[in-house]
Amino acid sequence: MPKIRSVLPVVGALAALAFAASPACAGTNGQQILFSDDRGDTYSVLVSGHNQDGQQVSHCFNTPATDNYLSGWWWKGTVAVTGYKSSGCSGELYNFGFTVPTNWTSDYYQVWD
Repeated sequence: MPKIRSVLPVVGALAALAFAASPACAGTNGQQILFSDDRGDTYSVLVSGHNQDGQQVSHCFNTPATDNYLSGWWWKGTVAVTGYKSSGCSGELYNFGFTVPTNWTSDYYQVWD
């Protein structure tokens, strides 16, 4: 029995070390977007472009704050943004494009209107 007790803490420590040492995949195959509403009149944006798998996708995000973390969607390459004056992507205001790098130093790539 003493052998089992002495092995369990070692196994637990090795498992914790394995999880802590795993490399982060964030920022290495596309980025999420931090949309900053410098104009102060944008309440939603439609983002269109390629995701981390190279598929063409679009999604409407409500943007109620000055800085809006558009989480859960990863983009890379040429991306288009359409800004709207109402939530739910209603009342188009403007369009612009930008390029999201495949590799970046954080999970979020910041863009401004």
